Amino acid sequence: MLEKLSKQGFGFAVFPEVWVYDAPAGKTIQHLLYGDFITPPKNNTGKTYKKWGKTLTATTTKGNTVTTWLQVRSRQEEGWIRIEDIQLERLLEVNFVDIGQGDGCHMVTPSDEHFIIDAGESDNMYRYLRWRFNLAKKGKALPKFHAMASHPDQDHWKGFQWLLSKPPINQPRQIEFETFYHNGIIQRNTSEKLGKETVYNDEKYLAEFIDNKEKLKTVLLKDNKKSNYEKFLISALENFPKLKVEAVHRKKAGKNILYKDQTLELEVLGPVTETIAGKKMLKWFDEQDGVGKTKNGHSVILMARMGKMRILLGGDLNSKSADYLMEQYTGVDIRALRTEWEMTDPVNRVKLKKKIENAIEDTRVYFEAEIAKSCHHGSHDITDEFLQSINAIATVISSGDEESHCHPRPETLGAIGKYGRGSRPLIFSTELARSSPEFIELNAQDFKSDKIKQRIVATYGMITVRTDGERTIIAQKLEKNRSQFGKLMKWHIDKIIWNDERGEFVSKS
Repeated sequence: MLEKLSKQGFGFAVFPEVWVYDAPAGKTIQHLLYGDFITPPKNNTGKTYKKWGKTLTATTTKGNTVTTWLQVRSRQEEGWIRIEDIQLERLLEVNFVDIGQGDGCHMVTPSDEHFIIDAGESDNMYRYLRWRFNLAKKGKALPKFHAMASHPDQDHWKGFQWLLSKPPINQPRQIEFETFYHNGIIQRNTSEKLGKETVYNDEKYLAEFIDNKEKLKTVLLKDNKKSNYEKFLISALENFPKLKVEAVHRKKAGKNILYKDQTLELEVLGPVTETIAGKKMLKWFDEQDGVGKTKNGHSVILMARMGKMRILLGGDLNSKSADYLMEQYTGVDIRALRTEWEMTDPVNRVKLKKKIENAIEDTRVYFEAEIAKSCHHGSHDITDEFLQSINAIATVISSGDEESHCHPRPETLGAIGKYGRGSRPLIFSTELARSSPEFIELNAQDFKSDKIKQRIVATYGMITVRTDGERTIIAQKLEKNRSQFGKLMKWHIDKIIWNDERGEFVSKS
């Protein structure tokens, strides 16, 4: 193992957590999560050792047990770790960042490619990435990055302004994004306009689906009075001339794999386009609501599959789009069944209930997930049937303090608990994980203020998921460190583990 670690030059903390000690078998000084990056320590000149040599190892003996220790660096601490507490393999890592009101997700693949899926409305995602990758200092080249705005609402895309722009003068490193994925809808300056519309068989459709860079440039050039979203896209294309812009969607038939490596697959489940008169179009969901239900309802939906583990990211789906998706995937008009069930007699309800249950089971083939990001920040506008189709063991809600919608809604929290998997489904919230303010006001002379603000958004509100496909942790930072059984505790960790005998995942705290 030591030879392999030395050759690779780095390793990762084993399941479910690991401690760093100040000396072999000494006092714990750092609490690591499953999958945390571990390197050799720095030498006298401040440079990291390239590999673990004999001078960085030690052994201790207790009874007949001999333990080999390695000197390491992880989470900005240097100390000693048991060699059996390091593994060679990188995990799937999904970080639900506390970006305030909105969504912001940072996904790291086992091949070390990075996806930023929504970036909130403020600069919190930028602060998180600046902290995570230490962008304020020179260093080695950054890995591949891809950006995705699930739909054109400000609390999902506006945070990309700080990422897809020129770096500050005092920042030596800049994240280079290769691809910007979106749902094909461009918000116009007029709040009631998303593009060309058409009516077919008495149903309204959005007839302008922007699925490539050429179409996008055409739209951006012809709009005289541009929306903030359009201005952002123009700026991004100017700052990153090589940036690929792709609309992602799911046809009524077929499968759309956005990304795949040896162990991970990212599948697009929505938006679902329909071909009308030879053109790809998107269903219009609510005339009375204007554009809101339509652009939200056609959010990019991703299913991440890693081994047996499935993680669903559903943007801002709503009740009407959830019903539409169930019908597209199963052929069953779930809304009509629900309406008939409410109006009919008790005898007929038994038959209708069975039809609804069958539709839910059929939808689960595509949408069932062990972990799900709650649609629309815990809004009440989601159906019980769709929640049952997801059937999540754990749900993560991304919401903020200063918003006018009361997210997450009490009835939604109750429904997630009622329709989640197991006797005690897990509910996590970026807002609740950080009971401290989003920002701490400091004295103007305090030169560390920017660093402290980054730490708050990067740690205290973030919900982090790590998995190898069978063993998963969901962790959140403790507001105050504690000692337990003589060890330093910085994290609360929930575990979801595959049980071969039962043929299912089991949740453990």
